[in-house]
Amino acid sequence: MKRLPTLVEGLDEILNGGLFEGGVYIFEGPPGVGKTTLANQIAYTLARRETRTLYVTMLAESHARMLQHMEQQIFFDQQEVSATVFYVSGYRELEQGGLKAVVELLRAELMRHRASLLVIDGLVVNSLETMTNDSVRQFVHELQSLVSAMSCTCLVLTSGNGNALSAEQTMVDGIFSFEDHGFHWRAERRMQVRKFRGSQIIRGQHTFCISTQGLQFFPRLESLPLNPGNTRLGTPAISTGLSALDDVLQGGGLLTGSATAVIGQTGTGKTTLALAFAARSAPASPGLVLSCTELGSDLRRLGTELGFDIDGAVRSGALVIKNLGHEDESMDEMGHKLLRLVDELKIRRLVVDGVAGLADTLAFPERGYRFLGRLLVELRQRGVTSLFTVDPDALAIAAGTPLADGVTGWFDNVFAFEPERARDRPVDQRVLTITKVRGGGVTQPAVDIYVSFPKAAQTPAA
Repeated sequence: MKRLPTLVEGLDEILNGGLFEGGVYIFEGPPGVGKTTLANQIAYTLARRETRTLYVTMLAESHARMLQHMEQQIFFDQQEVSATVFYVSGYRELEQGGLKAVVELLRAELMRHRASLLVIDGLVVNSLETMTNDSVRQFVHELQSLVSAMSCTCLVLTSGNGNALSAEQTMVDGIFSFEDHGFHWRAERRMQVRKFRGSQIIRGQHTFCISTQGLQFFPRLESLPLNPGNTRLGTPAISTGLSALDDVLQGGGLLTGSATAVIGQTGTGKTTLALAFAARSAPASPGLVLSCTELGSDLRRLGTELGFDIDGAVRSGALVIKNLGHEDESMDEMGHKLLRLVDELKIRRLVVDGVAGLADTLAFPERGYRFLGRLLVELRQRGVTSLFTVDPDALAIAAGTPLADGVTGWFDNVFAFEPERARDRPVDQRVLTITKVRGGGVTQPAVDIYVSFPKAAQTPAA
């Protein structure tokens, strides 16, 4: 069967290639969830490939009003209106002749415009519930026969949640359910493919966002097909950025592709160690810092105060600093964003400063363990050596549950700062316990880390 790719980021990945030519698909969900935007996005994106769309509105908003909203979207192109995207109203036919008259309208307009995509927006509303099941079944049967004969794919947009065109009553090829899921003060937009004929799909709920670029979907990371690739740790080891720590690690650092968790309470030195690791980035092995708690400008200032050449690494292009999770992003959105940056920038050193940022999402309590494990596998396959900082108290508050012992099992190396400084130690001294090292060993179980500010950073300029 021939596919019709939607060309919407993430959606074709969920569908394993796109919709099928001649299929009828229902997009159902409450008003405002993004169904109309998605249908127009598909239409105008396909228009760039000279694919024509017939967009039929029933009891939806007027064409003029719809186009006003679409003008804000990057995908919208006014020149394609009435050239490759044709808008037609079917309201009069529905009111005067019912569903049978609507079918005749669709047949005539499809033949006239030679469209490969048909969108019916606003057909399934409460007023249709008064119609008999037989008439609804007949309508869908005729609709499916029509689009199949004309090699056209059909999208039916409805806010009825299947009241009139339910899966049990129809012969549709797919049902997509959209929802705006809220919990306390947080909210996520989710989509689930409840039915899809002819192909395997990535099942379950997937988050998506709406922006000026349209809809962007984020398939559940742990459900994606696992690509075959190298998952072995590599050599030689790379420096942690702190010579005192490198000296006690056999091999002189961390194995390439390994993942390290640095655990400690606020102020113990996790971010300091992370910045030391990031500062060793080079143009030949670029680094990326994703901060979940602090602004990038604050990290650059702190790095300079500690004597790390963070600014120099950023200016040379060897290091990039980004924020993660500061815009109510879903867990999967953050995961896909992270991997996209790694691929685009060819990153070899990665710092995620604050796992609590990933945990402060609706899905983490249920899926965080599997999500994190898959994320680390993806990073290892890409040859990325990563370091994640973990504040147990912040993580417990964000996720609503304490740090599970099994979570650290995903990491190759686990370092932990002692929660309290011993009374007899200098103010700037920290004790870092090495609790786990995979693929190597250590010459001692703990190391003293000194966190101090150079005098030049402490003395104000004259």
